[in-house]
Amino acid sequence: MPALTTMQRRAHYDDFVAQVIDQCTDNSIRADLASGRGRPWAECDRMQPHLIRLVAGYGARRAHSTVACLIAMQRRLTDDGRYLPESASDDPSVDADGTTQPSPPAVDTAAAAPTDKSAPPGTRANPGLLWRMRPNLGASLAIAVVRHGFDEERMTERLKTLTKLPSELLHPGLWSLTGYLRNHDAARLDFALLLEDLAWWDNDQPEIATRWRESYFPTLDRLRLSEEH
Repeated sequence: MPALTTMQRRAHYDDFVAQVIDQCTDNSIRADLASGRGRPWAECDRMQPHLIRLVAGYGARRAHSTVACLIAMQRRLTDDGRYLPESASDDPSVDADGTTQPSPPAVDTAAAAPTDKSAPPGTRANPGLLWRMRPNLGASLAIAVVRHGFDEERMTERLKTLTKLPSELLHPGLWSLTGYLRNHDAARLDFALLLEDLAWWDNDQPEIATRWRESYFPTLDRLRLSEEH
């Protein structure tokens, strides 16, 4: 099988996210996907039947399962594109013992990156540049600070910690972080972009970590400047 191009991989990441969101309209599947909270692929037996066909040929199985879990931990999807629980029994963020797990974020992508129409001249014809203009994890955390009142010092430390973690610690760390954001309806993640970063973390951690930091600090400054005017 020939090696996939970057565009083919990114098309897959977007498609994977769309298919997982579609699967999550079934509450039983959504609960299965949510059960993988931070666990390695081999321990996600409830998730595997729903994901095996989707990840075949693309590798990075743990990256896919982590992203699928983060998507599933969102609330029920309503007509306006948001997830809300109908009842505790329908909500996979409530454990069998009644303990409520924090529920994931809602995205503010417009605050983090320009749309295709507002993109700088020349970028609309360059899918690679447009992909990089989408909000990565660093941008999403900056939105949480400026738009949702999270403590900047604490969030900065969280980002610094995440960027230093090996993949086996990064995945559960991400689940913990999104739970922290979720209760406050803070900026949600661009799951396809996160999937690419997780898929390549073991091979390119310094570069990905740098991109997160280079998005976080400028986004803080830009959002604050825009709010002052």
